[in-house]
Amino acid sequence: MLAPREVLAQAQALGRTGDTAAVAGVLRADAATYFAAEEPFFRQLAQEFTLDPKVVYFMAAQKGSVPKSILARYKEGLDQGARDPFPVYVEPSAKTRATIARCYGTTPDQIAITRNTTDALSLAFNGIEWKAGDELLMTPLEHAAGITLALRTAARFGVVIRQWGVPTHARTTVDEVLAALERRIVPGKTKVIFFSSPLWPIGQRMPERRIAELAQKAGAITIVDGAHYNGLFDPRLDESGIDFFALCGHKWQNGPGGTGALYIRNRKLPANPTDLPRFHITRSQSRVVPFDGSRGDWDIGQALSLYGFPESADWRALGDACEMWDKIGRQRIEAWHLRLGDYFRDRLVAAFGEAAVLGAQHDQALKSGIIAFNPFATREQRWNEKLNVDFRARMLREYGFRISGLGVGDNGLTRKPDPEAAAFPAGTIPNRHPETLAPAPMDHPQRVNACVWNNREQVDRFVAAAQDLGKKMG
Repeated sequence: MLAPREVLAQAQALGRTGDTAAVAGVLRADAATYFAAEEPFFRQLAQEFTLDPKVVYFMAAQKGSVPKSILARYKEGLDQGARDPFPVYVEPSAKTRATIARCYGTTPDQIAITRNTTDALSLAFNGIEWKAGDELLMTPLEHAAGITLALRTAARFGVVIRQWGVPTHARTTVDEVLAALERRIVPGKTKVIFFSSPLWPIGQRMPERRIAELAQKAGAITIVDGAHYNGLFDPRLDESGIDFFALCGHKWQNGPGGTGALYIRNRKLPANPTDLPRFHITRSQSRVVPFDGSRGDWDIGQALSLYGFPESADWRALGDACEMWDKIGRQRIEAWHLRLGDYFRDRLVAAFGEAAVLGAQHDQALKSGIIAFNPFATREQRWNEKLNVDFRARMLREYGFRISGLGVGDNGLTRKPDPEAAAFPAGTIPNRHPETLAPAPMDHPQRVNACVWNNREQVDRFVAAAQDLGKKMG
């Protein structure tokens, strides 16, 4: 049997030839052998989590569950701080940052510990040296936190926001995604390219490394909302070519709530040999940091991590969660997320049809452990916010499955009184056509996750329940 990553690499290579049938053949032929070998391990790993046994939790992308062993040490740290509140850290912050950096494929000076992904994005957006007329190029498929940051940046500095529509049809390829972006880049004007990976409404991964290459050629800075990246994938940040990567500690990484990290490129790297962008630190008690935005040979990660008195038991627990993932094997965990995600996606397609599953379904490089679908037959139903919210509530109440949903709709980049806002019904996903940029809203998404504590039997029961409820409500 090929190793999981080798199978995925073979499938990706075939995917670049356009032979999607061959890709499916490689994965399906190996699937039974893969699950026979790996499912017993992940069923055992599921015992590490204290999730409610009466509910099947398909939602690491909402918030993960801290494993038992880490939870016990986390509580010890909280108790230690309560007994003797004077020390700022239960473990030196440099040690915690070194742990996270090692696990994420980078160095400590390029890692700052933050409160969450939004906090990390705020540091990046507020630190860049903007000037009036700079263009911020971003997808319409961003989380509300990222959208708000973009809008505030535009209002404050006179930055112009440009959008690029992301190809999301079932047979979308990496090359299509890159072509859609490339036609919107204006070298010399595009200051920043901002995107999420995976895209939170539909779970479609973005080709981070190749987008970074496009940005470098155009002289643009890259910012990635990676709230669902670390913990789901094997993050090799220095190999990504990205300038700023905002990460979450409490989602797929399963650390405590209120933790995250910011990767900030601090040197020229093989994946990104460009000069470091000027950067103004907006939250730090460090006096060694220049006040003019210049960069030098100093630990910017440490400087960005110096802010008041954080709950350091949280920080240490995040480091513990990162180490646990490394001990299991990040490639092994990534392969599980992708393989179980493929199984989930295939079952949903079989039950509801290919059009019911949102986002790329064939190019392996565009997949993640997040799957979005809509079980209803008509567009009126798929765009009906109340109907879809009720579907999730009833899946939990009547069948015991916890999932999430909602798009962005008219709360996205295009808002009232802009007349185009009416083209994006509330709760739908407000994409734009990749070539014309005309409004191209997608369905209201029902989001499920293939987590380390889930298995195929739970997926089968969920799909059967979704079919049953869909018939009742349709």
